[in-house]
Amino acid sequence: MLPQLICLLALLSPTADALESSLRPRPRPVELTTTQKYGDYFPTQKWKRHSLEDAGFDRQKFQRVLDYVWEEKGNHFSDAFVVIKDGYIVYEGYSRGYSPTKKHMFWSFSKSLTSTLIGAAIHQGHLSLQTKARDYYPEMNIEKARDVTLRHILNMSSGFDFYEEHPFNIALSDSIFVYYSRKAYKDVALNVAKTKMKYAPDQQFNYGTHEPMLAMGMLKKAMGDIKKYENFPWDALFNPLGMKSVVFERDLSKTFLGGSGGWGVATDYAKLGYLMLNDGVWEGKRILPRGWVDFATRKVAPALERRSSEDGQQRLNVESYGAYWWLNKKLKMNKKRPYPSAPDDLYQAMGFRGQTMGVIPSKGLIIVRMGSDGRKPKKKLKRDKLYKLLLASMIEEDK
Repeated sequence: MLPQLICLLALLSPTADALESSLRPRPRPVELTTTQKYGDYFPTQKWKRHSLEDAGFDRQKFQRVLDYVWEEKGNHFSDAFVVIKDGYIVYEGYSRGYSPTKKHMFWSFSKSLTSTLIGAAIHQGHLSLQTKARDYYPEMNIEKARDVTLRHILNMSSGFDFYEEHPFNIALSDSIFVYYSRKAYKDVALNVAKTKMKYAPDQQFNYGTHEPMLAMGMLKKAMGDIKKYENFPWDALFNPLGMKSVVFERDLSKTFLGGSGGWGVATDYAKLGYLMLNDGVWEGKRILPRGWVDFATRKVAPALERRSSEDGQQRLNVESYGAYWWLNKKLKMNKKRPYPSAPDDLYQAMGFRGQTMGVIPSKGLIIVRMGSDGRKPKKKLKRDKLYKLLLASMIEEDK
């Protein structure tokens, strides 16, 4: 539930060919391509492997990465760690009872998964970025809410009065009540749609589990066929990529719990990173719209980008954010990038208890770290330190 998320201004419709066209969803023909941006194969069946040396790593320096990831001091608890360079696994390790086949809870990894599913739905014509939430949830046809679009929802800037993580007692967090309260559990998306609005859309960035829930609720209503909706994640994404381990939980109304509720193994989740590296194309077939990767992983949410101070911002907002992916861009309100040891093209799926998938296009890198860290900072793996050690272990970094 917690984080541990063509040009953006043009990406306002289901396709990149007509990004400012009709708000009406419309189906797209299957687009085939033989161009592969990263790697020389697709790991649909299984990942191929290279030695550290063949992939350009210094083994002794890479050991420092492993010493930190698997340290036994009790400061953090790693369950899985996978490093992929140019499409080849160069390291894969597990601990604390986990294995290549034992599923791990995704926590907020699920948000980036939801982003990718919504991108696939837009490409197939079910929704557009300008689709208004009130078209499917009339409860939002009120002041401040009536102009909320899917784009605002993906940028975590709809304006709901929602506090993801309570600063004093986690049990009081809205991210818990949005799942388990009496008014929420039967239909989580409807409950979000009824939530009080605090801001107008794009006025305030506010990270929260509620927004992906609403996005998945909108998709369910847009599709109109519950069976097709239930199968959509597998038909559109999991099966084409060979993500055989993934489980995606739903509420009693059969809405996927887009903000959390996902389970799977590290090597399957890494395929999302590989899809993004390849601009949303897999095995020659376009799964995500042209421009989607830019929108989701390179363009800072407007509500964050324009702010010059942290006035009114929650603690989580000091990091930069795209569309359910965490970015490494310097904001006006901050003196430096969130992860200064990593390039600014780094983007991450992150989740509670230290879940991390970092994608660095300029290095051809995907790293997946699943963990069971504590909530206090000293009990968490430091992502910037991890990137510093990892990049320092690459031989090219010494040149």
